[in-house]
Amino acid sequence: MSDFPIQLVFPVVGLVAVGAYYLNRRSAVARYDQQYSNYKAGALAQRLGLVLRAGDPEFNVFIRQANVDVQRGPKDNRPIHIEVRAEGAPQGVPLEFVYLYRVEQDTGFTTVTWRTWFDCRLTARARQPFPPFDVISRNAPLGAIAQTLALPPMPTGNPAVDSTYLVTTQEPGMAQVLGELLPSFATFQNAGVHLVGDGTTISFIMHQDKSPLLANVLYYAEQLASEVSQVARRIGG
Repeated sequence: MSDFPIQLVFPVVGLVAVGAYYLNRRSAVARYDQQYSNYKAGALAQRLGLVLRAGDPEFNVFIRQANVDVQRGPKDNRPIHIEVRAEGAPQGVPLEFVYLYRVEQDTGFTTVTWRTWFDCRLTARARQPFPPFDVISRNAPLGAIAQTLALPPMPTGNPAVDSTYLVTTQEPGMAQVLGELLPSFATFQNAGVHLVGDGTTISFIMHQDKSPLLANVLYYAEQLASEVSQVARRIGG
């Protein structure tokens, strides 16, 4: 045993350490996947009062590393593509939950390029058109939220709302209505709020690693479905 080359000991120990790290990490991911099973697509659709139309019901939108394709990572001509879609009208308003995570890899002669697409939102469809608006938290916990629509700031007439949210729209009447509706979104302040009305639909937009934080928002999935539906009813008939 004393003749065993010392230079080989470190690689062997290194491989064991790396193997143990990934084993422990995968075990932790599997444990979290079960601990937060209420974020799995099938369970989440039920919590939102929706029917899963596309996607793996076992995919966890919070612990996405539990998915085998995400664990394996992208390859050239073999992207990661995860898509979830659920629909319904639990509050009498058409609702759709969409989740998209896609990563493409392109290996060049000296570089490797990754391109990532991500979208997560709960969308309600109004019965009739309305003036567009964009609402963001002024002090989101994970940094500033970027507006989606290029609209001017408009006071709501509610000082508490105006100090908490930046409301943008071209219609003063819309700002006033939002001033009445936004207090009920206080639950989501620990995640951040980004509410976008494009004239026909109202979407609450979420992100995996920045505000509004998906995990925190969808912890209150049932309330989210109710509040977004309420906005659609109020402004779109």
